[in-house]
Amino acid sequence: MERLSLLVAETESAGEHGAWWAPIVFSVLICLFIVITGRIAILGLKAKVPRSIFSRLYEHLFLFIENMCIGVIGPHGRKYIPLVFTVYLFVLCSNLLGLTGLMAPTSQLGVTFGMAVIVVMYVQGQGIKTHGLGGYVKHFFGPPLGSIWLVPISFLLFFIELISEAAKMLSLSLRLQGNMSGEHRVGEVIGGLVKIGNFSVPLHGFLFPLSVFVCIVQALVFTMLTCVYISLFTSHDHEEQGSHTAAHAH
Repeated sequence: MERLSLLVAETESAGEHGAWWAPIVFSVLICLFIVITGRIAILGLKAKVPRSIFSRLYEHLFLFIENMCIGVIGPHGRKYIPLVFTVYLFVLCSNLLGLTGLMAPTSQLGVTFGMAVIVVMYVQGQGIKTHGLGGYVKHFFGPPLGSIWLVPISFLLFFIELISEAAKMLSLSLRLQGNMSGEHRVGEVIGGLVKIGNFSVPLHGFLFPLSVFVCIVQALVFTMLTCVYISLFTSHDHEEQGSHTAAHAH
C-alpha cells in the first residue's frame, strides 16, 4: 500500500509539473518578456547616453548576432538578423527560466520540435526565394553527372536530400530538448542526494555556474545551426553574383 500510494503521489506530481498547457503558458510569458524588455531597450536608446541596462544588454546581443550572421551566412546575412535574433533570445530565455525552478519550454519536445519546423520551413522558403523554384528543386538532385546512365543516382540523391531536410527537424529539436531536460534533471537529482532530517542540502547550487554555461551554449548551438542552414540555401547565388561583379570590374 505504501508503494502504491508513493506511485500515485509521483504520478500526480508529474502530471502537475507536466501539464499540457504549461509549455504554452511559459512560452507566451517568455515572448511577452522579450517584447517588453525589447521595447524598454529601444526607448532607452533614444537618450544621448543609454543608461538602461536593457539597452546596453540588447545592444551587445544584437552586435553579437549580427557578427554571427555575417560570419556564417555572408554579407547578405544581415537581412536574416530578425529571425536569428528572435530564435536566440527565445531559446536563451527559455533555458534560463528552468534554473529558477519553473518549467523550461525548451525541455519539452513539443516546443523544440515546433521551433525546428519553423526554422527548417523558413530555410526552404528562402531557398526558393533565392534560387527560384526550379533551382531549389535542382539543388536536391545534386551536381550534374554528365551521363544519362547516372540519372538513377540523381534521383537517389533527391530522396536522400529530402530525408536529410526532414532529419534536421529531429536533430535540432532532440538535441536541444535532450540537453536541457537532462541538465535540469541532473540538478534535481543532485539537489536531493544529501538530506538532514526532512531538509535536502542544496548541492545543486554548486553546479549553478555550470548550468548557466550549458544554457548559453545550447542557445548558441541552436542559433549557429540556424545560420548554417540558411547559408547552405542562400550563399551560392550571392557568391556567384559577387564573382561576376568582380570579373566585370577587372
